[in-house]
Amino acid sequence: MTDTTRMDRALAAFGAALEADAGMPCAAVLYGSAARGDWHERLSDINLLLVVEDPSPPALTRLATAVAALHREGFTAPLIIGRDEWRRATDVFPIEITDMQLSYRVLLGEDPVGDLAVRPADLRSALESQLRGKLVRLRQAYVRFSDSMPTLGGFAATSGSELLVLMRSVAVLLGRDPGRDAEATLTAVADHLGAEADAVRDVLLRRREPEWTCPAELFARYLVAITHLAAAVDAHILPGDA
Repeated sequence: MTDTTRMDRALAAFGAALEADAGMPCAAVLYGSAARGDWHERLSDINLLLVVEDPSPPALTRLATAVAALHREGFTAPLIIGRDEWRRATDVFPIEITDMQLSYRVLLGEDPVGDLAVRPADLRSALESQLRGKLVRLRQAYVRFSDSMPTLGGFAATSGSELLVLMRSVAVLLGRDPGRDAEATLTAVADHLGAEADAVRDVLLRRREPEWTCPAELFARYLVAITHLAAAVDAHILPGDA
């Protein structure tokens, strides 16, 4: 089991500093691997969102002590957004909000996540954009580095973590349960990855191995699987579509 002592200490200090020093109403939300129970002490950061009433620069300076508590433990600063901005953000961040709603924990204040409603059309559009954008970049890497398995491994591992987020939202778009781990998510959308679903599985299994060397043949099959997934999202019929 991963030791969460450092994370727990950082979150406790962060919450205490917010309550004591911020002097401003806000909601603090933990999301991502730490909220899913998939956090790794050596490899994971922690993902935090602060929804504040006043996001002006003078008000933000009052968060410095709380953010410093995170930095001392080696974690990055939280994302910060105004409450009114957040309420209007479902069309701008449909993937991020959908993924957050799957696993999150409110550390302070009222829940700003649970009542948000992402329009399926916004989610589909964002997913297609992200998947096709990923394909463009991965194809570029494949052409440039097909003779370098360590370099392909770096691209595959990095993109694998990003693809996992997208696959969870694809499952939600399709009305399926994405589960809480990579294997469950892969199973939820495997029929849209085609015969190359096992290539995606191989990449996901190695996504936390920075020294992984990825064979060009596996990388090629990984590309084909993502191509299938992007096409499935593009072809997905929503209620009201002609």
